[in-house]
Amino acid sequence: MATEKKKVKKAPQSFEGEPTLAEKLHFERISREVSAMPWHTMSHSPTADESAPLIGTLREKRLHAVIKRYLCEDVTTHEIPLRDIVSKDGASVNTKMVADVLVGDHIYEVQTGGFYPLKKKLQWYLDHTACNITVVHPMAGSKYLSWIDPDNGQVVSRTRNNRRGRVKDVAKELYWLKDFIDNPRFSLRLLLLEIEEYRILDGYGKEKKIRASKYERFPVSLLGDVRLYEPEDYAFYFLPESIGNEPFTAAEYAKASGIRGKAAYAMLHLMVTLGVLSEGEKLGRSMTFLRSR
Repeated sequence: MATEKKKVKKAPQSFEGEPTLAEKLHFERISREVSAMPWHTMSHSPTADESAPLIGTLREKRLHAVIKRYLCEDVTTHEIPLRDIVSKDGASVNTKMVADVLVGDHIYEVQTGGFYPLKKKLQWYLDHTACNITVVHPMAGSKYLSWIDPDNGQVVSRTRNNRRGRVKDVAKELYWLKDFIDNPRFSLRLLLLEIEEYRILDGYGKEKKIRASKYERFPVSLLGDVRLYEPEDYAFYFLPESIGNEPFTAAEYAKASGIRGKAAYAMLHLMVTLGVLSEGEKLGRSMTFLRSR
C-alpha cells in the first residue's frame, strides 16, 4: 500500500522592511479605529481652510486616512495649508498647496496612486519651503478581494490574491521621481500592507466584473516598511546582486530582477540618471549598462 506523503507546512516568508511588533500593533490599532469611524466624524484639521471639503467625504478614502494617522495621530498636523508657513519678504505667499501631514519641518505626502501627478507639488515644496519631504506610498503586500451586490449591498464572494506584493512593484512609477531622489531633503517610504479591497458588481461581462467600480480599500495590517533616502538605497532594492560588474543588457536585467517591459527600461534609465549605472557600448542592437557605484 502506498504511503501518503505528509505535506510540509512552509514557514511564511517575511516581507521587505519587516516592521517591529510594536509598529505592527500600532498600525492595526489605527486601522481598526479609522475603519470603524462614520464618515461624518472624520472632520478636517482645525488649521485647515474652512472652505475646503471635509476629510471624510468621498474625496478621501480610508486607506489614505489610516496612513496619515499612522504617520502622526495628532490630527492638527493633517491637511496644513502651506501659506501658513511659507513667506516671502515678510509677506504670506498666495498658494493653495496643502501638506497631507506636517510635523515640525517635515512634510509627508501620502500618495496611493501613481507618482506623475506629484511632480509639480514636490518641486514646489523643495523650491518654496525649507522642509524635508517624504512621499509615503502604500502598496498591497497581501490582498483579499470582495465583491458587493449593488442591489442589496451584500458581499457575495471573497477571494485571496495569491500574488505577494514586493518593493520592485513600484519600479514603473519611480522614473517620475528622478528629479528628486538625489536631493538630500527628499525620501520615499513604501508601506507594504495587507489590504481588504471591495468592488461592486456593476461592470460588463457575464459576471459583471469587467471594469467594475472600485468601492474601497481597507488596510488591515503592516507587513513591511521600506525607506529609501539616496541612490544607493534604490540600487540595493532594484539592482540584483546577480548583476555583477560586467556589462549587461535590459533583457538580462529584466530576467535577473523580475522587472519587465517598460518598467525595466524606466528603472535602468533612472539608475543612469542617478549615477548608479552608466551606459556601455552596444551589444548588437542592444544597449548595455555597467555598475558605476
